[in-house]
Amino acid sequence: MKRILWVILITFIFISCSGENDGKKINPSDHKVIGEIIDGVRFIEVEAYSFAFEPDYIVVNSGEKVKLNFTTRDVEHGFMIEEMNINVSINPAEISTIEFTSEKSGIYKFRCSVPCGSGHKKMTGYLIVK
Repeated sequence: MKRILWVILITFIFISCSGENDGKKINPSDHKVIGEIIDGVRFIEVEAYSFAFEPDYIVVNSGEKVKLNFTTRDVEHGFMIEEMNINVSINPAEISTIEFTSEKSGIYKFRCSVPCGSGHKKMTGYLIVK
């Protein structure tokens, strides 16, 4: 009996600390499309800082051309969406830009791809393509 309790406890601790599945339920209809359209491209400004992105929900329409301009207020960060093969460095005193067409509707988790301190693993957000 003790052994079973230890196994359950260790399993619970491992799952709680893994950080891979945050269990977040996201309803796209709860979020509005952001940014502005200029010459047919949706422009969105994103700021990275220890340990967050602002905005942390980037919402666009399917089929749109999207341009994300990144800045950081402190140290070097990164922006990665593995499912879309996007990875860009965000350096202080620079604007980093990525452009893509949001072809497939869905919810894509993004994260910082440059180790930036103790809260690095919590530096995440979501791209919602409606």
